[in-house]
Amino acid sequence: MIAKLFCIILLIPFLSLVTSATTTSVTSLVPSINENGVLLMPSENKYYLRIITDGTTREETVEEISPDQLQVKGTYQQSFPGSKYLLVIYEAGTNGYVAKYNFSGTKIPIQRLSPVTLKSASG
Repeated sequence: MIAKLFCIILLIPFLSLVTSATTTSVTSLVPSINENGVLLMPSENKYYLRIITDGTTREETVEEISPDQLQVKGTYQQSFPGSKYLLVIYEAGTNGYVAKYNFSGTKIPIQRLSPVTLKSASG
């Protein structure tokens, strides 16, 4: 199971690069997955990924904004002993890679959109 998640995490950026180099949609290259804490929802020119495992959550949206141009936005949240939490918010695209982080004693709520909302917004 862990090996499957690791492979998915490594393959998704490569599949996005392949998508930007061709006219094939993400939907035909990336499968839809919704099992064991992994949600992967492809749409015409982007995909949404959420992985929830023991105390960690990763959410990411990758979108092709123009040919050969990808925009990645995501969050990573992890719990630590002693009620400590790490939140990393990252973005990568035409302006490079930017990450912000917060390490605190209280869990930081992240505003999330449901998969249905994301799917309907993509058209």
